[in-house]
Amino acid sequence: MSIDYFVELDKQSNPKNTDQFTTHYHRLITDGKKKDADALRDQWRKAARNLSLTEPSGEMWNMIARPTVDLTILPPGSWFLQFTFTLAKPYISKDDNPFYIIDNPIVRDKAFHSPMVRPTSWKGNLYSALWQSGRYKASDEPMQRLFGEIRSEESGQAGRLFFYPTFFTQTSLEIINPHDRARKVGKNPILFECVPAGATGTFSLLYVPFDLIGQPEAEIHKQSAEDLERVAEAVKEMMLTYGFSAKRTSGYGVAKDEIIKGEVTTKAETHDLTGKKLSQLPQEVKNVNF
Repeated sequence: MSIDYFVELDKQSNPKNTDQFTTHYHRLITDGKKKDADALRDQWRKAARNLSLTEPSGEMWNMIARPTVDLTILPPGSWFLQFTFTLAKPYISKDDNPFYIIDNPIVRDKAFHSPMVRPTSWKGNLYSALWQSGRYKASDEPMQRLFGEIRSEESGQAGRLFFYPTFFTQTSLEIINPHDRARKVGKNPILFECVPAGATGTFSLLYVPFDLIGQPEAEIHKQSAEDLERVAEAVKEMMLTYGFSAKRTSGYGVAKDEIIKGEVTTKAETHDLTGKKLSQLPQEVKNVNF
């Protein structure tokens, strides 16, 4: 955003959206009016407790937010997992935006400004869930073929999993209040922008065994089926137990045990997951044909 844009916002005496509140807040701070700035932030906080955002539209948005994959052009054994879930607890993430009305804004897409879970966050959380199961070490072959192997800074092999972003259309605020150990009372409450419980998002994951091209199809399908079951178990644990949010050890970023709409697609079939439970995902994928 340009300086001219913020100057234009500053001319408006009655801020109505977060950009306008942010501009006025930082202008008051710059002018040394800390008390007025805090009052303005309190005004914004009351309005920002539960916000429903307008979902973007258009072909580009649909391609990014709810992707579809043509498996006919991909190698044998490829599969695509996609489902819509509901948050059971708020989702928190930390953006690197230095110009905001609070210190802890949620991560947003740069083009659409929608709250999001980055593909890299999904990858890291799914890796952690699989590792925390205790069945695999980082050096084990299944971990490396799924998530990739880094041999050095210059070389390495990519993993078979390709992650997509997840977007939300609601935001709210969480207040985390650290307690003084001696006095047992709260001190300096910290505001975090979040996606509230009850919001829905779509998880999308593509698996491509590119490193098996040329191998017998029976062996490819065997490994693909094993990896699908392995990933399904990790997805279940990530969604229901470990979480995928900042501060997940405090219970943030877990989903309800339900799949609103979903499917697993292979070259042979599309297996419907709609109405199933996330806890049933490992059993459901055992019925998928390749």
